[in-house]
Amino acid sequence: MEFLGVYDENGKEIKNRKIARGDKSLEPNEYIKLAVVWIKCKDKYLIQKSSAQKGGDYAVSGGHVPYGISSKKQAQIEIIEELGFKVSLKDLKFLGNVKLPHCIFDAYLYENDGLLNQNFTLQKEEVENVVWCSTNDIDDLISKNLFRKSSCLQYKKFIQEMDRNVGEK
Repeated sequence: MEFLGVYDENGKEIKNRKIARGDKSLEPNEYIKLAVVWIKCKDKYLIQKSSAQKGGDYAVSGGHVPYGISSKKQAQIEIIEELGFKVSLKDLKFLGNVKLPHCIFDAYLYENDGLLNQNFTLQKEEVENVVWCSTNDIDDLISKNLFRKSSCLQYKKFIQEMDRNVGEK
């Protein structure tokens, strides 16, 4: 059985508090964490189409943070599991977090200009395929309601702002 850490509204781990994955018995101001990674190559982002059993929508790599593991370490693990390649922890840049009811999404950015021709080994239970998307492509997925809500919120909070700032320089 997998256990998840429990966090307060500020994202701080509540000492010695854990719940079994799937358990919905969180108190009003308790959260579980998910670690997600935005992978960028030049001006494109790696977006994955989740498997049918995971909803079939588009999102970025990520998953639940088990008890006793940092969200950054879990972000690294998710890339290995879902995409089949290793990223150094030092290369994961923390963007911030997004809160939904009882969930905090810690978002990271991994940039590597050599990834466009990378062959990924996809975890078929989770990922159907991956595509490189420009921000216009992501906007199109959002307008068609094909982009996962949590990824959409991260995109609007971090990626659009980051790309806007780059364009202003």
